[in-house]
Amino acid sequence: MPQKSTMRNTLKWLIRLTGGFIIFAALLSGLLYITGNGYLIKGIRATYMRGETSATIDDRKFFHQREIKASNPQQLVKHPNYGKYKLPKNIRAMLKETKTSAFVIIKNDMLLYEDYPLSDEDFLSNSFSMAKSVVSLLAQIANEEGTIHWNDPVKKYIPELKGPYADSLQIWHLSTMTAGLDWEEHYKNPLSDMAQAYYGPNVDQMILDREIVNPPGKKFTYHSASTQLLGMVLSRATGKTLSAYLEEKLWGPLGMESDATWHLDGEEGSELAYCCINATARDFARLGMLVKNKGKVNGEVIIPQGFFFWANKGMFSPKYGWSFWVTGTEYKKIGYFRGVWGQYIIPLPEKDVVIVRLGKRHLPMSDGSHPDDVHELIHFALEQL
Repeated sequence: MPQKSTMRNTLKWLIRLTGGFIIFAALLSGLLYITGNGYLIKGIRATYMRGETSATIDDRKFFHQREIKASNPQQLVKHPNYGKYKLPKNIRAMLKETKTSAFVIIKNDMLLYEDYPLSDEDFLSNSFSMAKSVVSLLAQIANEEGTIHWNDPVKKYIPELKGPYADSLQIWHLSTMTAGLDWEEHYKNPLSDMAQAYYGPNVDQMILDREIVNPPGKKFTYHSASTQLLGMVLSRATGKTLSAYLEEKLWGPLGMESDATWHLDGEEGSELAYCCINATARDFARLGMLVKNKGKVNGEVIIPQGFFFWANKGMFSPKYGWSFWVTGTEYKKIGYFRGVWGQYIIPLPEKDVVIVRLGKRHLPMSDGSHPDDVHELIHFALEQL
C-alpha cells in the first residue's frame, strides 16, 4: 500500500509539473506575440529543439515553400574519369573537418567527381546567401530585357521606401551592398534583424520599416535586407514571384535535373530573397557553369559576358562585387557564390572547372574576408585539375 501511495503522489506531481509547464509555455508564447517577437517560437522549434544553434541546411520543413520546377531536365554528362578520380588526402581531410554534405567537381562541363558524405545526390540543401548571387543574375536578365534598369531609382518600384536618402537609392546599390540601410547583420542573436527576417511572418514589410539612413553608393556594408529589396523590385517589375521568374529564366534554360524550392515567409508569402533556395549540388553546379561560361548555355547567351566583368570585380570593397564574393590575392580575381555555413559555388574559367561544396561549417577566415577552405579549394583546382 505505501508503494502505491508513493506512485500516486509521484503521478500527481508529474501532472502538476506538466500542467505548469503548459501554462508557462502558453504565457511565454502570448508574451512573445504581444511584444512583437512571436517569430522566436518558430526559431526555437527550427533550431534549439533540434539541438542546433542557428539555421541549418535542412531546415526547409519548418518553412512554407514555393516550388521551382525543372521543366527541361537534362542529366550532366559524366567525364571519362568519373568514378576513377581520387581527391588528394588534404582535401578529403578538410571536407571531413568542415562537415561537408556534398562535394561536386565539374570539368569541361562534365561531371568529374561527386561525393555525399552526409546526404545523397537528391538532397535539397539550403543555399543560404548563395541566393544573393542568383537574384543578381535574375536582375541582370531583367535589365537586358528592359524590365528594369540598374540605374533606376528603387522608389520607382517601391514607392513606400523610407528614409532621408530613399530618393537616392538605385537598383545597383542593392546588388553591390552599398544601400545605406539601417540594418543589423547578425546571425547568432535571436533578437537581431536577421532572426526576425528569417523566422518572421512578413519579411518585406519588416524591411520596409527600416530606413535608408546613409548616402547610397558610398560604402560597402553587407546587408541581407538589400537583396530582399532587390527581390521586391524584381517581383513588382515582372509581376511574377521570384520562384516563377527563376524557373522561367534559369531553372528551365539551364536544364536543371531536379525541382527546387524557395523558403517563404508564410503560406503563399514572399520568398526570402537573400537566402534559401533549396536545390541539389548538381543543379547548383549548373549555376556555376553559367558563370564559368560567361553567361552561355549550349551556345546560347543567357546573360551577356560583360556583366561578369563587374560581378567578379571588387566594387566598393575588394572582396565583393555585384553580389559575388571576390578573391584573388595570389591568383586572378575569382568571383564565387557563398552561403553562411560554407556553401560554395566556385567557377574557375581558366581551368574550365566548377566546384560545389555544401555543408555545415567552414574554416576560419585568416585573411578576414574569405574562409580558409575557399583558398584551399581554389589552390587545389588551379594546381591539380
